[in-house]
Amino acid sequence: MSDYYPADPGELRKQGTRGVISTGAGLGLWVVDALLRVPYLGAALGAILVVMGILGVVGRNRTDRTTGAVLMAAGAAGLASLIFPGVSSFLFGLGGLGLVGFGLFNLFKFLKGLKSRS
Repeated sequence: MSDYYPADPGELRKQGTRGVISTGAGLGLWVVDALLRVPYLGAALGAILVVMGILGVVGRNRTDRTTGAVLMAAGAAGLASLIFPGVSSFLFGLGGLGLVGFGLFNLFKFLKGLKSRS
Protein backbone atom coordinates (compact mmCIF):
# COMPACT_ATOMS: atom_id res chain seq x y z
CA MET A 1 0.00 0.00 0.00
CA SER A 2 2.85 2.39 0.79
CA ASP A 3 4.20 1.94 -2.74
CA TYR A 4 1.50 4.25 -4.05
CA TYR A 5 2.50 7.24 -1.93
CA PRO A 6 5.41 9.50 -2.88
CA ALA A 7 8.44 9.08 -0.66
CA ASP A 8 9.52 11.84 1.70
CA PRO A 9 12.50 13.74 0.20
CA GLY A 10 14.28 13.89 3.56
CA GLU A 11 13.95 10.15 4.04
CA LEU A 12 15.19 9.54 0.50
CA ARG A 13 18.24 11.70 1.18
CA LYS A 14 19.00 9.76 4.38
CA GLN A 15 18.63 6.41 2.63
CA GLY A 16 20.83 7.46 -0.28
CA THR A 17 23.50 8.88 2.01
CA ARG A 18 23.46 5.83 4.28
CA GLY A 19 23.63 3.53 1.27
CA VAL A 20 26.61 5.22 -0.36
CA ILE A 21 28.57 5.76 2.86
CA SER A 22 27.92 2.27 4.25
CA THR A 23 28.83 0.56 0.99
CA GLY A 24 32.00 2.65 0.69
CA ALA A 25 32.94 1.96 4.30
CA GLY A 26 32.45 -1.78 3.82
CA LEU A 27 34.64 -1.76 0.73
CA GLY A 28 37.16 0.33 2.69
CA LEU A 29 37.24 -2.27 5.46
CA TRP A 30 38.04 -4.95 2.90
CA VAL A 31 40.88 -2.82 1.51
CA VAL A 32 42.24 -2.18 5.02
CA ASP A 33 42.02 -5.92 5.72
CA ALA A 34 44.06 -6.63 2.60
CA LEU A 35 46.64 -3.99 3.57
CA LEU A 36 46.94 -5.38 7.11
CA ARG A 37 48.18 -8.66 5.66
CA VAL A 38 51.32 -6.93 4.35
CA PRO A 39 53.83 -7.47 7.21
CA TYR A 40 55.22 -4.01 8.02
CA LEU A 41 52.54 -1.96 6.30
CA GLY A 42 49.85 -3.56 8.47
CA ALA A 43 51.54 -2.58 11.72
CA ALA A 44 52.18 0.96 10.49
CA LEU A 45 48.57 1.31 9.29
CA GLY A 46 47.25 0.06 12.63
CA ALA A 47 49.43 2.54 14.53
CA ILE A 48 48.32 5.41 12.27
CA LEU A 49 44.67 4.51 12.82
CA VAL A 50 45.17 4.48 16.60
CA VAL A 51 46.83 7.91 16.52
CA MET A 52 44.06 9.31 14.30
CA GLY A 53 41.51 7.81 16.69
CA ILE A 54 43.12 9.47 19.69
CA LEU A 55 43.05 12.80 17.87
CA GLY A 56 39.36 12.27 17.10
CA VAL A 57 38.48 11.31 20.68
CA VAL A 58 39.77 14.63 21.99
CA GLY A 59 37.64 16.47 19.40
CA ARG A 60 34.85 18.84 20.31
CA ASN A 61 31.91 17.26 18.50
CA ARG A 62 30.16 14.08 19.49
CA THR A 63 30.60 12.88 15.92
CA ASP A 64 34.36 13.44 16.15
CA ARG A 65 34.54 11.41 19.34
CA THR A 66 32.49 8.57 17.86
CA THR A 67 34.60 8.51 14.71
CA GLY A 68 37.75 8.61 16.84
CA ALA A 69 36.60 5.64 18.88
CA VAL A 70 35.86 3.65 15.73
CA LEU A 71 39.28 4.54 14.28
CA MET A 72 40.98 3.52 17.53
CA ALA A 73 39.15 0.19 17.52
CA ALA A 74 40.11 -0.41 13.88
CA GLY A 75 43.71 0.48 14.67
CA ALA A 76 43.75 -1.82 17.68
CA ALA A 77 42.34 -4.62 15.53
CA GLY A 78 45.01 -3.84 12.97
CA LEU A 79 47.75 -4.06 15.58
CA ALA A 80 46.15 -7.25 16.91
CA SER A 81 46.62 -8.73 13.44
CA LEU A 82 50.31 -9.06 14.34
CA ILE A 83 49.39 -11.46 17.16
CA PHE A 84 46.07 -12.94 15.97
CA PRO A 85 46.03 -12.59 12.17
CA GLY A 86 43.04 -14.86 11.59
CA VAL A 87 40.76 -13.22 14.15
CA SER A 88 41.27 -9.65 12.99
CA SER A 89 40.96 -10.65 9.34
CA PHE A 90 37.67 -12.41 10.13
CA LEU A 91 36.35 -9.37 12.01
CA PHE A 92 37.30 -6.95 9.22
CA GLY A 93 35.77 -9.25 6.61
CA LEU A 94 32.57 -9.72 8.58
CA GLY A 95 32.30 -6.00 9.34
CA GLY A 96 32.84 -5.16 5.66
CA LEU A 97 30.18 -7.66 4.62
CA GLY A 98 27.70 -6.22 7.11
CA LEU A 99 28.33 -2.65 5.98
CA VAL A 100 28.08 -3.51 2.29
CA GLY A 101 24.84 -5.40 2.93
CA PHE A 102 23.38 -2.51 4.92
CA GLY A 103 24.47 -0.05 2.24
CA LEU A 104 22.98 -2.06 -0.61
CA PHE A 105 19.73 -2.45 1.32
CA ASN A 106 19.51 1.33 1.79
CA LEU A 107 20.37 1.96 -1.86
CA PHE A 108 17.60 -0.44 -2.87
CA LYS A 109 15.13 1.45 -0.65
CA PHE A 110 16.41 4.74 -2.11
CA LEU A 111 15.87 3.56 -5.69
CA LYS A 112 12.44 2.20 -4.79
CA GLY A 113 11.56 5.57 -3.23
CA LEU A 114 12.76 7.41 -6.34
CA LYS A 115 10.59 5.17 -8.49
CA SER A 116 7.54 5.92 -6.35
CA ARG A 117 8.12 9.66 -6.79
CA SER A 118 7.85 9.50 -10.58
